[in-house]
Amino acid sequence: MTTSHPLTLAGLLAGHARDRGGSRAVSAPAGSQTYAEFAGDVARIADRLHAAGLRREDRVAVLAHNDLAYVQLVYAASWAGIVLVGLNWRLAADELRAVLDDCKPSLLFADQELAPGADPGCPVVRLDRSEEGSDFERWYATGDSGRAPDVHQTDESLVLLAYTTGTTGEPKGVQLVERNLREMAQHAAAAWALHPEMRYMACLPLFRMSGMSSVMCCVHLGGEVVIPSGSSLAEIAGAVEERRVTHTSLVPTLLNSLVAEKAAETFDLSSLEVIIYGSAPSTGSMIEQAMEMLPQTGFSHGYGLTETCAGVAIAPTLRRGEVDRHPGSVGTVAPNCECRIVDVSTGRDVGTGADGEIWLRTPQLTTGYWNKPAETAAAISADGWFRTGDIGMIDADGFLYVRDRLKDMIILGGENVYSVEVENAIGAHPAVLETAVVGVPHPHWGETVKAVVVLRRGQELDESELLGWLEGRLAHYKCPRIVEFVGDLPKAGSGKVLKRELREGKG
Repeated sequence: MTTSHPLTLAGLLAGHARDRGGSRAVSAPAGSQTYAEFAGDVARIADRLHAAGLRREDRVAVLAHNDLAYVQLVYAASWAGIVLVGLNWRLAADELRAVLDDCKPSLLFADQELAPGADPGCPVVRLDRSEEGSDFERWYATGDSGRAPDVHQTDESLVLLAYTTGTTGEPKGVQLVERNLREMAQHAAAAWALHPEMRYMACLPLFRMSGMSSVMCCVHLGGEVVIPSGSSLAEIAGAVEERRVTHTSLVPTLLNSLVAEKAAETFDLSSLEVIIYGSAPSTGSMIEQAMEMLPQTGFSHGYGLTETCAGVAIAPTLRRGEVDRHPGSVGTVAPNCECRIVDVSTGRDVGTGADGEIWLRTPQLTTGYWNKPAETAAAISADGWFRTGDIGMIDADGFLYVRDRLKDMIILGGENVYSVEVENAIGAHPAVLETAVVGVPHPHWGETVKAVVVLRRGQELDESELLGWLEGRLAHYKCPRIVEFVGDLPKAGSGKVLKRELREGKG
């Protein structure tokens, strides 16, 4: 378990504690720890979990904002041989109750402000800190820091249950094993030029696989995880300056704010080596402005799903002045992943440049959905191919383009209209903050295109001006026939737009 390339999260951490114990592992609002300190507390937590009666593959849940305790619990799960469930604190009470009922945790670790009002069905340990520390710190203080990682933990041991958002139905617990997490970290490290001296700032919530996977990549190499004190522009830019952050992942709205507020004139952001952006359409103009502001920084994005342990395709990292030779692509598929583009009606592979459903086969792929064998069988074929539900295309150079969710594709008089393509075109308008495009019934064409648009504060735009802007940017049949301006888009607890409500006129 202490070889140079341990198989499990716990074994990896034990190796870092031995080989680089004095290096900083985590800097967070609750405090900072070296790898030796971090591993010692993880061992104590694992020891206390066993003392509390938990055994292999029992679940513990965490409902908390990003902080030191959250990262400790992730590695303690592997150390103890149990399963961590990261709960989405943005969920409504009934949605949260459904997840708890499904995974049935033996313990819940929670921030006071986020703890569910109803009985969670298990004991609760509070993570909030006071001057005397937290209930969590007192809870594990008597644990044995010399406890060794669980010797029975293998490649196929379940570590995480990551629940999908459930925007179209009940949430599903995606099972992720040690192998999934290791494969993800290894390929991401190579693709995004990660290194042991990196300092990764964790801005994305750790209940999302996109947030969790990046933290694991950093720890995989022995880098430092930096957790900012909050989500404001000043707190994030301040953390970059203070900790000399080298890598981070930002949602486009935050990256846009960095540009709009000219953050580089107020804060020293020169340490940034790579920014990974995603989770929403990103306009070329916004990225170009960010590159202009941060010429030393490389920008990249990719494609992945919770079921594939986040990224399985990564676009080339570009800096100011470099040409994107495959605009709109999410990059090439990782070496550890196979990709097919399949005709939905026939189940046969389509040719180069043709659209179809994206199917993936990779060691990063989930072993299935928790307690849902029928849903697992529907999503994953007997020979290991995962049907993503996304429409895409692979070009002659092997670059993958994601067109749309299969369920969000609009069929207009026999023509396919991809909502993402229309959203990207509308989102490029400087007055637009965000937009969502859906298909709504039409008596002649079957469906027509509707755009729901949120404007930036202080901006004005009407339907005719927007449609004029889209001329020459979109084929005429793709342009929306209905444009609705709203103050906010309806969103699920995960932050994803609820397009079903927009189709029902609830924008």
